This record gives sequence, structure tokens and C-alpha cells, in this order.
Amino acid sequence: MDIKNKRMLNRLSNIDKDKLLHFFWGTIMSFCLIWMFNITGLIISLIIPAIKELYYDKYLGKGKCEFMDYIYSIAPTIMITIIKYI
Repeated sequence: MDIKNKRMLNRLSNIDKDKLLHFFWGTIMSFCLIWMFNITGLIISLIIPAIKELYYDKYLGKGKCEFMDYIYSIAPTIMITIIKYI
């Protein structure tokens, strides 16, 4: 294995569990919503994680509101949209 691959695998292995969970649940949510509602599901998939971060984490104080949590949650939405519509 060359050095570039080792660096990439090292970076991937250092991703926080919290971010991976956001990515996982974002994948499940966006796949289901886009599959059932098309463009409307896409929009909903972008809004729900924002509401979760702002309302549940920040307003209610039941978690830590982080912008990167939102990014990891919507990354699957962007990926699924690219695969489906382009």
C-alpha cells in the first residue's frame, strides 16, 4: 500500500463516532425521503438535520450544536441527489 492510501485510511479512521452516526442516519433518512417524495424529499432531507441541530441540540440543550454535524447529515443527501438526478 502506498503512502497516499495509508494517509487516507488514517484520516478516515479518525472520524468521530458522532459524525459517522450523523452520516449513517442522514443516509437512511435521505434515501427514504428522496425515494418516496423526489424533489420534495430532497428539500425535507436538507431541513430536518438543521431543525435537529438548532432545536434539539441548541434550543433544548440536549446535545451540542455543531455545524459539522449538519454537514455530515446532509452529505448523503447530496451524494444521492448526484447519483439520482445527474
